[in-house]
Amino acid sequence: MSERTTGTGEAPPYDLAVVGAGAVGALTAYYAVRRDPNRRVAVITLAGRGTGATRYSAGFDTPTGHNAAQRALAARSTALFDELAAGLGDAGRAPVDVRWLVTRENTAALDATMADGGRTRPVTGEQRAQLDRTFPGLAHRDDQVLLATAAMTAGQPRWLTDRLLDEVLGRPDNTLFEGFRVTEVRRTGGLVELVAADGSRITAAKAVVAPGPWVLDGPVAAAARERGARVKKVVAFHIMTPPPPGAPALVLEDADAFLLPHRPGGHWIFSITSPDWDRGPDEPLAIDARDRELARALLARHVPGFLPHLLGGRVFCDCFTPGHLPVVDTVGGDDVVMAIGGSGSGYRLAPALAEDALNLLDGRART
Repeated sequence: MSERTTGTGEAPPYDLAVVGAGAVGALTAYYAVRRDPNRRVAVITLAGRGTGATRYSAGFDTPTGHNAAQRALAARSTALFDELAAGLGDAGRAPVDVRWLVTRENTAALDATMADGGRTRPVTGEQRAQLDRTFPGLAHRDDQVLLATAAMTAGQPRWLTDRLLDEVLGRPDNTLFEGFRVTEVRRTGGLVELVAADGSRITAAKAVVAPGPWVLDGPVAAAARERGARVKKVVAFHIMTPPPPGAPALVLEDADAFLLPHRPGGHWIFSITSPDWDRGPDEPLAIDARDRELARALLARHVPGFLPHLLGGRVFCDCFTPGHLPVVDTVGGDDVVMAIGGSGSGYRLAPALAEDALNLLDGRART
């Protein structure tokens, strides 16, 4: 495996440089070598492979979207994940049943978000009994209903990123540069030059910049701000009680929160929507009293039996774009493409974003 950490210096020119080693960057590099096994690829990362937003992602893939473009991305990513599983032998995804708690008058709006054209349906008596066993004290208002959909998936984003990068770096001419903070993109001699804070340089014919939450402190910061990009804190608590076999996920749709059984950890992930904007990845990030108050209020209202088990969690941040619609576009020329704006859904949309970025670089029509 061609993998190393850089110091000050220069590397020989590559055919493609991918800035970012999260899910989007790893998929971009993987698709690049699948299209052309002779393409020399450099993967460049500040924080290490599979870190950042990918490391903290719950991996919950609900193929939904609040507009046609989001739904198209979600549907295409689901199909591409299936192709990945066939090509790799495993994409680290497992089915999980999903139940939705939503205001009755918002049921039609929820149905309209389903990327596969599916529809919600009332839970059966057996499903309701399972919910009562799984979520102690489950309660909701009279104007809310519990609904079921087809099974969705829970993935392992960091595992998948490692698996993809192993495939890329298993080729002798491909390299991972860690600890390389790209601060500037220049064009010189017909090549793209990526310059680090310490003066190191990597050159390539083309580049894809997929920096995740570091987007506003790097080479595409100005272009990202022009498109309305902001960085926001993302919080998920741990409910430290084991999910029973076959436990479904519960989406609190009106609160933009969900409870997901986390099999590898033997606990639940309780994702909430933090109100903290403009909190970057280089700042101290922590679950604070406001986050905990919000989480406790939701549990007290809907699953009070989980309150004693609300212990710890994960916190990071992500880049959000207007309408939660990712941006894949050229920056300063057709040889550099940025793929930004996961908006908390970067993992589930990553295959489509990576495909679009490569299509733009390779002169293909975007899917």
